[in-house]
Amino acid sequence: MKKSKWETAVRLARGHFEVEPHLKRIFLLEPIKEQDPDEPIKLLEIVEGTIERGIEPIAFTSDPEHGIDYPSMIIEVSPGEFQHICNGEISLKDNGWMVGKELRAG
Repeated sequence: MKKSKWETAVRLARGHFEVEPHLKRIFLLEPIKEQDPDEPIKLLEIVEGTIERGIEPIAFTSDPEHGIDYPSMIIEVSPGEFQHICNGEISLKDNGWMVGKELRAG
């Protein structure tokens, strides 16, 4: 049975926390558009030591063989860039996004 985008986002986040030692936090970017299977799951990942280059999404296709039924997009930012997003100095609204729920490692 196909999992929801939320369940898939949680699975992706847990997997990323397992393999990325410098990953500090992950947030789901909304809207999630649960009813649109072609709309990617968007994760904002705050990674210590990442190069500060602004908002540069990296897209991935779905991988049903591994339980990932939807495309995904990762936006990796430094803790400083995340602070700028929180302060409104870097905008996600240009892409139609807003920071949603935080996804935890466990």
